[in-house]
Amino acid sequence: MKKDTDLTTGSPFLLIGAFSFSLVVGNLFQQMYTFVDTIIIGKNAGTLGLAAVGGTEWLIFLVNGVVIGLVQGFCILLGNSFGEKNEEEFQRYYDRAKKICIVLAVSLTLLFLMLSGVLLRLLGTKEEVYDMAREYVNIIFLGIPFLVFYQLFSGALRSRGNSRIPLFAMTASSLCNIVLDILFVNILEFGIAGAALGTILSECLVMLVCGYYFYKYSSCSASCASSDSHKKENDGFDDKTITAKLLRLGIPMALQSVITSVGGLIVVNRINQYDITFLAGYTAAVKLYGLLEIAASSFGLAAAAYVSQNYGAGKKSRIREGVRASLIMGTAVSVLCSAVMFFGGQGILRLFVDTSEATGEILSYGCRFLNILAVFFPFLYSLYILRAALQGINNTVVPMLSSFAQLAMRLLCAVVLTKFIGSDGIFWGEVSAWLFADMILFAVYWKQMKN
Repeated sequence: MKKDTDLTTGSPFLLIGAFSFSLVVGNLFQQMYTFVDTIIIGKNAGTLGLAAVGGTEWLIFLVNGVVIGLVQGFCILLGNSFGEKNEEEFQRYYDRAKKICIVLAVSLTLLFLMLSGVLLRLLGTKEEVYDMAREYVNIIFLGIPFLVFYQLFSGALRSRGNSRIPLFAMTASSLCNIVLDILFVNILEFGIAGAALGTILSECLVMLVCGYYFYKYSSCSASCASSDSHKKENDGFDDKTITAKLLRLGIPMALQSVITSVGGLIVVNRINQYDITFLAGYTAAVKLYGLLEIAASSFGLAAAAYVSQNYGAGKKSRIREGVRASLIMGTAVSVLCSAVMFFGGQGILRLFVDTSEATGEILSYGCRFLNILAVFFPFLYSLYILRAALQGINNTVVPMLSSFAQLAMRLLCAVVLTKFIGSDGIFWGEVSAWLFADMILFAVYWKQMKN
């Protein structure tokens, strides 16, 4: 497998296209196993099982967001160092990031295991699904250390231009998860707990694969790390300085995800005030939406790696070219995803429920949500790309503020708009949040690229 890729030379369109393709395929497999999870749960545990998973969705996203946001912030500095061809600095950033991740993994696991019940109550989780939801989410939280170090290893690989190994790892992990789902849920009849167990075991696998290949193939040698330990502490780049620089980028990105998650949790609280069929329909639609969102997040990750390397190399014109190429490709893919939601949404949603339960009510809620999302899907793709571009040039504050804008719109629609148009207010809140954030991100990106 190719070790590293220099993104500071060559065609931006081809580089980002190839990089994004690997990420899309890998993330597709990642999302596919959650998709299969939900299908298996819906078929075996029925509407209650589907609702239980849906009720935990944003809580799990909150945890994932903290981890992914923080680690991606670290990886911006790793990408800058790689773009500067400074392997010594890369290693010093990585070593410190690893220590922070150990603390993060332990503290988050203990915190969310202790608070899971309280958080589910705060979300207004319905009593008939509370026990199932808590069992599911507690098992998922046990896998937080696997998530943390998978993100660190795969992020470090991507910062060096290597998206192929994370693709390989995620493909293997996803196939493993599907097999374990069938084993634990269908054959051994562990129920919703079996689906959660399959997920964390698969996360462990992808962590091990990415970690193995990072340490085996990274051209940043072990000798670099050992020589680093002999550096003078007064060289202006001591542990405290490194930690501060990592957290200066990582914390705003983590907060960005937290803010987005809080908005989602408030929406879930609102959704829990409707009946079970609405939550089931919403959950099924969100799973399909998440599957089609994959390419957006992949373009974002590719743009972040590309921009961070070129920013480190001081190549501003290439940054503009790369972001333009990302937006063109992202728009084209988003239109295809919109077509899938419009024309294939109902047929796909039927996969999540038993035929006896595939009533017009569940499908109606899900299809209505998908149709609204489809109209505005290109704006979601541009949001991911513009946010990643700003993060790549070490501006993590504005992306965080754009998340506040998303939160404000979600809250406004969930609390106010639903009083006038009913449950559709939840759906319109999602797309309004995209539009509001896009305006902020585009304005700031345009200004920074003109300077």
